Amino acid sequence: METPMTFRSTIAMMLTAASVAFAAPVQAQDDIDVPDIAAEDVTTGQIVSFVNAVIALERVRAEYQPKMEAAETTEEREALAAEADEVGIEAVVAVVGISPGEYIAIIKAAQDSEDLAGRIEERVTEIREKQQGKAVLGTTTPTAEE
Repeated sequence: METPMTFRSTIAMMLTAASVAFAAPVQAQDDIDVPDIAAEDVTTGQIVSFVNAVIALERVRAEYQPKMEAAETTEEREALAAEADEVGIEAVVAVVGISPGEYIAIIKAAQDSEDLAGRIEERVTEIREKQQGKAVLGTTTPTAEE
């Protein structure tokens, strides 16, 4: 069926982006403890926190990617990448309910579990629909009847 393939592709891309955006800098930190978390043990609260961390990291990436692309030298790009790594770690630390190690552990668990990946995708969809709803509400012009 085409729908499950599309779903798997979407969640795979999201998890890949999440892991690429953050896994390397976190794993490079010696003091980060990555616990073993079984997919079936991930709570709804952890999923909410994980998705909030993904969104925070998307913001960091959106801020730093243009700067890195505009950098004129390799040294400038590397300095910006290092800065983005630090800001990314701080962004995850600032999210309530998840540590950088738990973030990485959930990525690993979701890559091996369609059920967990589906639960994460549901949360992402909920948030994106709410954001779209707010965007639509913010762009409408109130009428006299409202």
